[in-house]
Formats: sequence, C-alpha cells, structure tokens
Amino acid sequence: LTAEILANKGKRFGQVQLDNGSMYWLEVRAAEKGRGVLVRSSQNSLCEEVLPRDVSVRSKVHEYGGGDFIVDNGVVYFSNAEDCRVYKFENNQLTPITPAATDLEFRFADFCLTPCKKYLIAVREVHKTSEHQVINDLVRIDIADKTVTVLHSGFDFYSFPRISPNGHRLCWTCWNQPDMPWDATELWLADLHEEAAISAAHQVSGGEGVSIFQPSWDNQGVLHYISDASGWNNLYSHDDGVLNALCPIDRDFGTPQWIFGLGTYVINSDETLYALYFEEGQQQLCHIDPSNGHIEQIALPFKHFESQLLGDEENLYFCAAGPAIESAMYRYNIAEKKYYALSEVSPFPLPAGDISIAKSVKFSSSSGRECHAFYYAPINSYYEGLDDTCPPLIVMSHGGPTAATDNSLNPGIQFWTNRGFAVADVNYGGSTGFGKRYQKLLDGQWGIVDVEDCVAAAKYLVGQKLADPKALLIRGGSAGGYTTLCALTFFDVFTAGMSRYGVSDLEALAQECHKFEGRYTDNMVGPLPEAKGIYIERSPIHHTDQLSCPILLLQGADDKVVPPNQAEMMVEALEAKKIPYSYLLFEGEGHGFRNAETIIKAFEAELYFYRKILKVESEESIAEIDIKNLN
Repeated sequence: LTAEILANKGKRFGQVQLDNGSMYWLEVRAAEKGRGVLVRSSQNSLCEEVLPRDVSVRSKVHEYGGGDFIVDNGVVYFSNAEDCRVYKFENNQLTPITPAATDLEFRFADFCLTPCKKYLIAVREVHKTSEHQVINDLVRIDIADKTVTVLHSGFDFYSFPRISPNGHRLCWTCWNQPDMPWDATELWLADLHEEAAISAAHQVSGGEGVSIFQPSWDNQGVLHYISDASGWNNLYSHDDGVLNALCPIDRDFGTPQWIFGLGTYVINSDETLYALYFEEGQQQLCHIDPSNGHIEQIALPFKHFESQLLGDEENLYFCAAGPAIESAMYRYNIAEKKYYALSEVSPFPLPAGDISIAKSVKFSSSSGRECHAFYYAPINSYYEGLDDTCPPLIVMSHGGPTAATDNSLNPGIQFWTNRGFAVADVNYGGSTGFGKRYQKLLDGQWGIVDVEDCVAAAKYLVGQKLADPKALLIRGGSAGGYTTLCALTFFDVFTAGMSRYGVSDLEALAQECHKFEGRYTDNMVGPLPEAKGIYIERSPIHHTDQLSCPILLLQGADDKVVPPNQAEMMVEALEAKKIPYSYLLFEGEGHGFRNAETIIKAFEAELYFYRKILKVESEESIAEIDIKNLN
C-alpha cells in the first residue's frame, strides 16, 4: 500500500445537500491540489461534476470552513475558494453576488435561502487586516443587487441560521469567547419579515455551560435541537415554550462543531425521525419514535458517518465508512432496508485478508480513569513476525483535541499495519462520543490527561504482549502534535515520534492563533496572563533539556492555525542538543495537507524516519530525507 496509492485515493467528502431527489456533495481531491469539487448524483444518473473545472468550492470562515454551498431547484450558491466571494451558478453561468474585497476580506458560510428566493442568509466573517481584527455576524445577501446587510451582531460567533417552513421565523446559534461551541452556545429565535428583516430576537435555550447543536424545523414549524444539558447530547423539541426530551438516554447524538453544515438527525416530511448516536466510540444509525422515545437501531455495516444525515419520505442519505469499507456517499431505502452507493466505491488496494480490523480496547490510565482506543494488529499475508517478538507500535493522538477517532477503514493506518507496525488510535480523556463528563476531562488539563492516556495505551499494549517496548512510536497532527511533543518531552517511553503542524509553545499559540480558537486554551489550560506559569510548565519548547529522542516535524508554510514558528522553535532546540530530527516545510499547504505531492512526501518521510531510527532494513524504494544529527 504505497504513498502514491494513498495520495490518489486522497479524497475527503465535505458538505452534503439534497435537492429534488438529487444528492449534491463536496469532494476535496488531493490529486487536484485540494480542489473542492461539487458532485451531483440521483437515483437515475451517475456522478457528475456540477461547476466548471477551474472552480474550487470552499469556505474559510473559522479557517476550517464547512457549510460551503446550498442548492435550490438546481441553482447553486457557493463560496469560492480563490476570492471568498459567494457565487450563483444557473444555466451554466457564474455570477458573483457579494462585493469584491477591497481593504477588507469577507468570508461567508452556512447559507439558507428565503422562501421568496431573493435573499440568502449566512454567517459572515470580516477580516480587517490593517487592524488585525475579525468580526463575525449574521447577514442577508441580496442576490439581485449584490448587497450585504447585517441582521444580527454582537456575539463573537454565529452558526446554524435556519428558516421555518412558513418563512416567518429564523433561528440560529451564537456564542462568545472564551467558550467553544461545545462549551456553551445560545439558541436564538426571531420573527422574519418580508425583505428578510428580523425583529423580536430573543434567546430560547442554551448558554451558561450548555451547548446547543443543529437547530432544525419540522414541517409543522416545531423547532428541534440537540442539547447537552443532561450531560449527554440528546434531542429536544421546543414548541411555544414547551421543552420536550424526545429520547433521554446516556448517548451522544451531537458532535463537536468544528465546521459548519453538520447534522446528525433528520425529520422527514412524514415527521419520522432518524438520528446518529455514539456507542463505544462508534456511530449507529437509528429510528426514533417521538411518541415514546423508543430507539430502533438500523443494522448497517457502517460504524462512522461524516456527521451529516439527510432524508426524504423514501430514503436517507449519508457519507459513511465501516471497519472494512472506505468512506463513500450512500442512499438507504427505508422500505427496502437496503443501501446503495451514490459515489464510486473502488476496491481497496489490499486483499480483504490483509486489512487490519480495529479492536476496541479499554485500559486504566492515571488516577484509575478508564480510557479507550482502537488497536490495529500488523498484517500482511506475505510476511510473518519472528517467534517470541512483538511488533513496533505507533500510538496515534487525534487532533482537536475536542474530537474523536473512529474504527472506519483508514488507508493511512493500513499503510503502517501493512508494513509490520501495530497501531493504537487513542480516544484520550477529552474525546467526544463518551458523554460530557469524559469530554470535560481536558478542562484545565490539556497536556496532562491526553498525554497520560497515550502513554498508558502504549504501556497497556506492551503488557498485553502486543507491542515491543523498545520500539514505541507516537504521532499526531495539530493538537495531536502537541500531545506527541509532550509525550516525547515529559515521558521516557517512546523511541521516536512525528509531529504534524503540532504546538510546541502554548503561550505563542494563544497569542497568535486565529479567532475561532483564540481563547480555546482559556478553558483547557487557563486564562492569560494569570496562568502563564502553567503555559510554560506544559510547553515542550521550555523543557527541551528533558528531550532525548528523535522527532520528525512536518509543517505547512501557510498554516494560520498553528504557524510554522511553532515547529521552527523545536528545530532550534533539537539542533542545539544534537538530537536526531528532520524538518519538512511544505509550501502552499495550510492546516491539513491537501495536495497529493505533499501527502506522498509526508508518508514516505515518516516511514524512512522510523526505519532509520529503529534500524530496520527494507528493499522498498522510497525517497530519502536528511536526518540531522543521526550519528
């Protein structure tokens, strides 16, 4: 399973949209330098690209985007990656409907169309570059005269603007720093008038430590949403001030709102309710009877859904993957109880017997708390390990850190298990899908709990004779890169590691980070300047005297979330101590590698690095990298 194959398969699915029986979705293709391609499929037609080939669909609001487009009767409205303007595509004609940027940069996301078809309501982000200021608000876009009018402002962030079926009400969520959307969000409601003006805006739920996710309207005009007020992300309806828990259960139906346009439940036109929920780190699709809260699980081979569920009277639509099934777009016929692929599902490049299937494991970490991970054994039908030996282990720490990993077929994991490495993908304390109490374990403890749990995972698997104690590796990107650097600095457990655009200096991150995560560390570490001592205490860059093992650093030159200086500070420290390291800076890449060439170089560099450090000989031909201080 080569890096070239991974890159060519490098296609990420984004937002989905249903329009008159046709399914639209966004594909981010590494083979096309990360271009966002809008694809359409119906029950009677194959997949086809919708927009001209020189167009890339992408919103950059919050830097992570999402909610990039909307479709109505075949007319497409979308955010253009190149200039961040909103465009209308109709009758094969592209028309910009927002002004061109002058001294300000305007970004848009999370669109909804008014019933009169004259206006889009969206979240706008204004970047005042000269003042280093970013303002988010809720706006109305006049499609005909290309003007933008503010509907609501005053909060740091907005999301989920949604119009009621009769067009008379508008709901949305909003929140202020230092909270993230999974910490505390408010649900607001307003009257919506002709010409898309609003009045009587007021809060109806959320706030004060309660998070609201995915407000939606049913056909009768009843507002639904997900709230974590009970300690679990459960479904509620809100009708004329009456709050009703539809399915009170110790399961999470919501997911962290890192991007716009997410949705984990759907209310079909016949008022039937379908939803996704987490169980033991895996997602399940179910039908909910609102009259009694009864859950009926729908048996499918998928254990991970891209947190976007759509439906009509006859079908459900989603992007999903399973332990032996790669991500693809699917249609599930409710009456037939069968699913059909809408996007191409190409055979996986390894034989079925060579695919490593995740095993869910639980183990004790510090203070006796229970932790979760997925363990992948190495497997390759052409090779077998020597008797009385254990494989090298790669511990993976996911990003976020308020996120989670899953057990779906991941080519990036199979790349390692195919070569004799075992992999432990850890859902450390703070991961989502295990209830609010587990998610809150990182509050004030980032750099402690996550690191302890990754170390505990490695020790547990060594104790189970599933890993070689002298060949323990750790890797992660972004927040996972920070966890990796902390584990390599503060613990003498791992042989080497790889940090991909990881954080080395928490204080620098807090001072330089983009607005969306600008106060993220307030809750997870502490507010500045009062907690400066804690920031220094938990930043690897200030404790390089404790560092002694080799590190590979991978970084995007255009990263606005974790700037290159975070990696470059580590390079200086590693060089000063003459510790083996490699540093690869990729031009044109941001936070998350999108280009096929970069993906190939990154995987081969990491493989080459591990083999050199572990002194493993191989006849496989891959590109070499320069490892400083190796001798």
